Amino acid sequence: MQNKSKIKQLVKNNCASYLGDKHGFSNYCCWKDGSCVFFDNENPLPSCRYFENGVLPTDEKLEREYMLERNMHVERQIAKPKVNCKKCGTTFEANSNRQHYCGKCDENNKKDKAKLRMRKMRRKQA
Repeated sequence: MQNKSKIKQLVKNNCASYLGDKHGFSNYCCWKDGSCVFFDNENPLPSCRYFENGVLPTDEKLEREYMLERNMHVERQIAKPKVNCKKCGTTFEANSNRQHYCGKCDENNKKDKAKLRMRKMRRKQA
């Protein structure tokens, strides 16, 4: 493991489960109720779900390197912006910055535009 010292430092500074030297264990982890896996020299690629989900995301560069080293896929969910519909005023999650209408109003808006297009086309033909 290349970044073992950085990970140890991150555990010491940010992990809520890490208590240092307690209960007769050095580097005590209350989540595992024993010694922290990152301070154990036996395992070359230690893994801790609490650390991976709660502590590691605080350092993006280290997280990328950690995930690549273990061939894990990093999934980031981007929060969708909440927007007020221009017709009915309800709040909804927009899929893009160009979305202005909720699903129901969007359908009605498309129908209205289609009606106007057809009227315009029929006027030109007559």
